[in-house]
Amino acid sequence: PPGHPVPCRVSISPEEPTVEFGTSLLLNCTSSCRNYSRLSWEVSITKMETRGPGWVSLSVPNVTDWSLELQCFGVFGTQRDIATTPLRAYRFSPPQIYLEGDAVAGREARVTCNASAQVAPHDPPNLLLTLRGGGLPRSTHRGPSAARGFTAKPEQHGQEVTCEAELRLGRRTVNASAATTLWVWAAPYDVQVWAPRTVFTTGDNLTVTCRAEGNPPPQLRWELPTNASRELRDGGTTVTVPAAQRAHGGTYRCLAENRYGAGAATVDILFQGSPRSPVIPVVVTLAVVTVLATLAVSWWLYRARGWKQMPD
Repeated sequence: PPGHPVPCRVSISPEEPTVEFGTSLLLNCTSSCRNYSRLSWEVSITKMETRGPGWVSLSVPNVTDWSLELQCFGVFGTQRDIATTPLRAYRFSPPQIYLEGDAVAGREARVTCNASAQVAPHDPPNLLLTLRGGGLPRSTHRGPSAARGFTAKPEQHGQEVTCEAELRLGRRTVNASAATTLWVWAAPYDVQVWAPRTVFTTGDNLTVTCRAEGNPPPQLRWELPTNASRELRDGGTTVTVPAAQRAHGGTYRCLAENRYGAGAATVDILFQGSPRSPVIPVVVTLAVVTVLATLAVSWWLYRARGWKQMPD
């Protein structure tokens, strides 16, 4: 009702404090009125108080109780007001994330995250672990351990997987995270063999190239249709045969190998005969010209010797 005095109150900040076990704590108790006769803390531990106009702080240099009930009271004449808040202590170890064994493309792999927390003995820790990234669907698990199985893919190599740990303590949440990089090994794949063309003419320079993906990078080995001299370039990725002959025709097979498997690819090379030499048409032309010239001279001599003047 109008004119009725507002009662004096005390309040604690922060409310429902949480603190890591073994660390320090500082709380403040504030009075809404200055006409108090007493303003103090009432706790079951050794206390260190600091005072000022309308407030009194409580300092705990080393919290060694998992839970405490903290009280602050103020005396205002015949009135007394009390504020109460619980104190919760915790231990929280940051998460650790790791890949179980080798992750090989096409095979099942598993990433695991572990975290530990401790709160009041009668309260199990409210701990959540979330795995994300690395091309994996996000997943959340309740408890100190989380694992995710997946089929490894080559494109996941080098991607980062993160484990986010969240410890819920009343109104407060404590967070920590850890990350690991995926190393995905892969047997040789996408093996390709090619040549500028597949039909060559005797005497041409022949070049056949091989490429292959894999992790670790695969070693290349050739199976050739002939033991004729050849030259390997670019670390064995290219076979070159200068002035190739018909014997170099056939199937060129490239084998790619690493510790996780092997792959292969082939290309067939065909050879056609040598082009006609330009000397042959020239010789034939000269022979024809010579024969025609001989015939022409013979005919002229025949007419010249057999011609006589007719009598009048």
